[in-house]
Amino acid sequence: MAARSSLIRWLVVAVVIAAVGATATALVRPQLANFGVAMSPPDQSESIDPRQVLSFDALGIGSELTALTVREADGRLIETRGDGTHRESVTPLAFGTRYEITATVERAWLKQRSEHNFSVTTVAQPHLEGLSERMLDAAGTVTLQFDRPVGSLEVQGAVPFRAQPDESGRLFKLAADSYPAGQTFPLDIHVTTVTGVPVPPLRLVITTAPPLTAKITPHDLTDLGLAMPIEVTFSEPVADRATIGQHFVVQTGDGKPVEGRWFWYNSTRLRFTPTPSWPARSTIDVKFDPDGVKSQQGGMIAGPLSARFSTGTDRQIFVYLDKQQLAAVENGEIVRTFKVSTGKSKTPTVTGSFYIYARFPLKTMRSRAKPGQPGHYVVENVPYAQYFHADYAFHGAWWHNAFGHPASHGCVNMSTRNHNRRWPSAPEDAGWLYRWASLGVPVTVYRTSPAQQQLAMKE
Repeated sequence: MAARSSLIRWLVVAVVIAAVGATATALVRPQLANFGVAMSPPDQSESIDPRQVLSFDALGIGSELTALTVREADGRLIETRGDGTHRESVTPLAFGTRYEITATVERAWLKQRSEHNFSVTTVAQPHLEGLSERMLDAAGTVTLQFDRPVGSLEVQGAVPFRAQPDESGRLFKLAADSYPAGQTFPLDIHVTTVTGVPVPPLRLVITTAPPLTAKITPHDLTDLGLAMPIEVTFSEPVADRATIGQHFVVQTGDGKPVEGRWFWYNSTRLRFTPTPSWPARSTIDVKFDPDGVKSQQGGMIAGPLSARFSTGTDRQIFVYLDKQQLAAVENGEIVRTFKVSTGKSKTPTVTGSFYIYARFPLKTMRSRAKPGQPGHYVVENVPYAQYFHADYAFHGAWWHNAFGHPASHGCVNMSTRNHNRRWPSAPEDAGWLYRWASLGVPVTVYRTSPAQQQLAMKE
């Protein structure tokens, strides 16, 4: 009986040993069969983050990585580190690059060796097209265009900019509400790919337009004629020419607005002419608010501008070509009349309404004709020149005494003693008119005397 019990115990032990052995074999066989290399990220991955590390693990019991090369498409090797069971890339990956990997794994005790080939591609980096130095436009904006869509864009710099993307994600308009004029400053542009991968910051250098300047004339002048216009001279053309007049206030010293018209005389000179004229013996204030006024390049005026001048009495000058007469009229009354010499038939005096815009006690006058050409002249020491239109002026003429008859190249010649050697007793008509008149005095030149203005000579 005892012998039988012992036999039964040995049989049980044998069954248990057999069961354990079968289980161990079942566990070992998959490990022996799972022989190779595991890579992260997986083989054939596209648009991976360049910051990601390429990781490699030997699979299977006793497996060892004996060789590993990671190579860019251009052949450059990527450094790796680790041991026989795990290795990973060290050199940072580049954007938009394909990497070819060859890994060798061996199991020496089973004399197994296997070579594996993998490839992955990093996400492409959006590149900014165009120059890295840009000029801010008149609207305070600059446009950025990338070669591929961008996930997000952020601007950092001394001047705050708002980024406005278009639907494609490639075009961004950077807009600044305010910025310093005539300066250059850097901006750092931070963008991400459409997959959210941050790209190294882009440096953009922005230059703003030089400051816009303006000068208002007349200023601090007194006793002006009633037709003298206000002139505003800008340093360069402005962007919104049509609404520029809305930035000005023109009024008398006691605050009464003066009616008139703003118009551009040329690309940078703006004029205001009163309607019908300035009030006599008044102070005129001009105020300019430059808020919103920019040059075509985007330059702005630093601050408000103002000017003040005063008018004299109501003085007017009338010239009658048919009678070769000039009348000085003040407050509606004829003060004096003079015999004059206006332009000859081939060089006539202009007709129309004008005003005295420049005055010189002595002036050297030159014709537009070049030396040797018909009509060329240079006359020095011309006294009491008062220009009323282009090159046309009232002035003394000491080289002839034919007043009352056409004799000039278009100017209105008047008698003068100044520099007059041939007729030393000539009346000083030109000097009287110079002292009586002033800048801005209206001038009207008639071809034929109006019937109601037949004037009696007053010496």
